[in-house]
Amino acid sequence: FLQLSLRSSFLESLLQPESLRLDWLLLAVSLDAPPSTSTMDDEGYPRPHSHLLSWGYSQLILHLIKLPADFITKEKMTDICRSCGFWPGYLTLCLELERRREAFTNIVYLNDMSLMEGDNGWIPETVEEWKLLLHLIQNKSTRPAPQESLNGSLSDGPSPINVENVALLLAKAMGPDRAWSLLQECGLALELSEKFTRTCDVLRIAEKRQRHLNCFCFLGIVNNTTMNMSIQICLPDTAFSSFGYIPERP
Repeated sequence: FLQLSLRSSFLESLLQPESLRLDWLLLAVSLDAPPSTSTMDDEGYPRPHSHLLSWGYSQLILHLIKLPADFITKEKMTDICRSCGFWPGYLTLCLELERRREAFTNIVYLNDMSLMEGDNGWIPETVEEWKLLLHLIQNKSTRPAPQESLNGSLSDGPSPINVENVALLLAKAMGPDRAWSLLQECGLALELSEKFTRTCDVLRIAEKRQRHLNCFCFLGIVNNTTMNMSIQICLPDTAFSSFGYIPERP
């Protein structure tokens, strides 16, 4: 951490005035960069999975865009990353500048669910953002599908951003009943598979069991060990498999 802090401070001291950082950024995204045809389609949207492409100076680019700068400079950096197709930097700057709608639009085109998972994932924060995301997926489905991913076959790439996968993420974030209502409102309920229905059933069981156990814990009837064992005994292994996890039996 100390080395990283010193490196950033040193780099910041070299790049004064702030306009010099834009010159360096333009140079960094121009050298040893993938061709624009690999990062953007003919309409300027990201090609699927193009955020995974290798850039020769990606670490320098990320250092540059994370340096303190005024709002105008940050906006110019965002435009540079966008025009060159350096999507990791572009999404980082969108988060900093709160350009969430713009970011979700491009994430859908990048077509990688991992961008919406984990601690740093782009998870919608409001019902309106969920509606926006579902609307963007609907619109994308009407466009001609890409013939292949960066690795050749589309099946070789990351998990795609589609109605099914986003609906599962929605159910886990919002709860199965609220998710189902929102999907019906957006006219997407009929596009869901049996897997989504099974996952919602599991989530309802887990929520009900958790409410009961919380009540028992409040009354001092069960301890944490008993609670964990009760959850595992209540739900079959196949239930957990929907989340990619098989628990060990005590």
